[in-house]
Amino acid sequence: MMDTSNIANLEKKIVVEDQPFPNASITNFLPLEVAKRAEEEFINFTKTSDAGSAQFQKTKKVLYDYSMMPKTIKEVINFLYSKQFLQILEKKFELEELLPDWQLFGGGLHQSFKGGFLKVHSDFLYMRKSKLKRRLNLLLYLNSNWKDDWGGSIEFWDKDMRAAQRKISPKLNTAVIFRTDQESNHGFPEPINCPSNESRKSIALYYYTKEKSFLPFSIKRRKHFHAVWKKRPGIEEPKFGDNDSFFKRLKHKFFYRFF
Repeated sequence: MMDTSNIANLEKKIVVEDQPFPNASITNFLPLEVAKRAEEEFINFTKTSDAGSAQFQKTKKVLYDYSMMPKTIKEVINFLYSKQFLQILEKKFELEELLPDWQLFGGGLHQSFKGGFLKVHSDFLYMRKSKLKRRLNLLLYLNSNWKDDWGGSIEFWDKDMRAAQRKISPKLNTAVIFRTDQESNHGFPEPINCPSNESRKSIALYYYTKEKSFLPFSIKRRKHFHAVWKKRPGIEEPKFGDNDSFFKRLKHKFFYRFF
């Protein structure tokens, strides 16, 4: 799918910006014919299922199972999880020994329909029952006909949730790659206004590093195992994790998990 010249060209395209957190936005990410084949496969694919938590990610459908995915989409994932591409990410984001997640936990195929949204949040940081720490997200968009007035641009917000500092349209063959931590606030929080026969489609991949420990277990705060939903200024948002009951917030802040 990708030869040596493609890989060298792709490395040049990935330019990391620091604000509001390390990120890169790349147009014409893959060879166009590959992106179009992946999009066509996604359009004809019918095995996604509801993501749940509709107050935070309305109309969203997902598929995490790599074995069920169409041929070209598998090839794209194979490349983006290949040693050659991992080395590019390590160099660009100054990381070492990145690991792919072939279970695609929380990743895989993502699709949102008319009226859908994904509220601003920071992602879970640790994989349960492992020593894996999430370091990067990669989103590849597969939407040839997407119009800007439909909305759906991914927004990168500053750590204090004062304003969105970057907005990137989810058009075909655009990719975004960004660091994940407690302050990497992102989402597309306003309902999209695409026609009912269209959807916002992406491949979502996550990258990890393994934390070193002399102990056979690690101790992490509970809040690091789930998304933390953020409130935008001056907007009435639905109930957020940060607005849970006092005792639940106390548990997430001070209680720990052993694994």
